[in-house]
Formats: sequence, C-alpha cells, structure tokens
Amino acid sequence: MLADSPLVMGYCLFVIALLGLCMGSFLNCLAWRMTHDESVLKGRSHCTTCGHVLAARDLVPVLSWVMAKGRCRYCGERVSGRYPATELLCAVAYATIFLRYGLSVQTIELVAFASVLLVLSLTDLDDYVIPNATIVACVAIRLAYVVYQGMSGQADLPVVLRDTLLGGFAVAIPVLVLALVMDRVLGTESFGGGDVKLLFVAGMYFGWQQCLFLVMLACVLGIAFGVVSQRARTAKASDEGGSPRLIPFGPSIAAACWATMLVGEQVVGWYLGFFGL
Repeated sequence: MLADSPLVMGYCLFVIALLGLCMGSFLNCLAWRMTHDESVLKGRSHCTTCGHVLAARDLVPVLSWVMAKGRCRYCGERVSGRYPATELLCAVAYATIFLRYGLSVQTIELVAFASVLLVLSLTDLDDYVIPNATIVACVAIRLAYVVYQGMSGQADLPVVLRDTLLGGFAVAIPVLVLALVMDRVLGTESFGGGDVKLLFVAGMYFGWQQCLFLVMLACVLGIAFGVVSQRARTAKASDEGGSPRLIPFGPSIAAACWATMLVGEQVVGWYLGFFGL
C-alpha cells in the first residue's frame, strides 16, 4: 500500500509537523484571546504589549521569534518564550500521534483532541480556568468519532456510545466524590470543577482502565510541576503582598492524556498481564 511507503510516511510526517507548528501559533493566540475577552473570530494578531498589528513576517512559527531575538519589532518589548515553545510542542504532539496511529480517522480525532487540550492548558496556566467551551469541543470531537465508527460499520453505535458515556462517568464520579471529601477535610478546594470535567472527557476517550494510568500519571506530573513552580509563586505572592495561588492541574491532566494516547493501551495490557488477567 502507498501508506506503507517510507517516503510517503516521511512526507506525511513532515506535513503534519509543519501543520502542528502553524496550529500551535494559532492555538496560543486563541487561548490568549479567551483569557483576555477578545473575539476569537475577528481581529488580526497583534502585539500584546503595544497593540501593533503583526505583519506576515512576524507570524512565521518559531523563526519569527528567533529572528526578532525574542522581542516585538515595533515596541522592543520582550516576547515570551512560551510562544515558540507552544508551537514546537504542538508539532511534536501532532507528529507523535501520527506515528502512533498512522493515516487514519482516529489520528484526526486525536489531533483535534490534542489541540483543544493545548488551549485549555494555556488558559489554565494563565487564568486558572478551563473554559466550558473547550470541554464541549472535546465531547463533540469524541461523539463525532463515535458516530463515524457506527456509520462506517466499525462498531455497534449504541454499544460504543454507551461505553463512551460510561467511561466518562466511571472516571468523573469517583474523582468528584474524592474531591468533595478532600474539600471537607482540608477546608479548601482540592480539585477545580474544570479538572473534574476534563477527567470526565478523558474517561470518554480512554475508558476507566486506561484512566487508572492517566490519573496516576497526572498526579505525578502535577506534584512535579508544583514542586518546581511553588517557590517562584510564593516569592511572587510575597512581593505582591498576597498569598500563593493554586497550582493549575489542567496541564498535567492534558499531558497525561497525550501520554495515554501513545502508550495507554500497552500499559493497560502490561499490568493486566502482570496480574494474570
């Protein structure tokens, strides 16, 4: 088959990585506008400091930032390194998903899912919020793929739809109960509502078995992120006369979702085999 040709696969990998770079730029802009109450449907890209509209030469992923030495060409203000980092991360995510699933409709589904995960991770980092619109988008992407499976004869639509919804509730309900108990014991919010909704989405995509791996990995990543960032946040809060803010958990869940896309089935197979199941 043509898809099995190394040359064709290499070309497709290059194209999807390039698409990831471009989409990373767009998704970064989308997340920024969502947290700054700007329309995501109109208005040209602009410098977030001086407001100057960006020219085409300013919008080339990664290269524009490198050539401008990390500064705005119009006001000279430093541009965060998060922009090229996000573009590269998106390219890597797209490429790894393609390498795992090849030329398939499932690749399209998971690339779209990863795109929304990137947006909600950025909004959570910036504003400690996972917008409901991103949750709705994730659910819509999953349901569209489920309908495709049913319409193409790959699966029994009522059965796969039932399993998809059961997977979401099987993950979200225990997490919600745990969060309510921890809130009562600790006297503070442990899980945000957006985190619980995102874990519901994860259950829809991966089922409860893979989500055992996903939740454990998300917790490990969350702890690691908290340890690295807490000192800086504490110092910043002290300088501003406030108190340290909560650590956003959304990016850790999103990263665990990405890892589960790539190795979740293998990990589940390993630990079920380990216990002789």
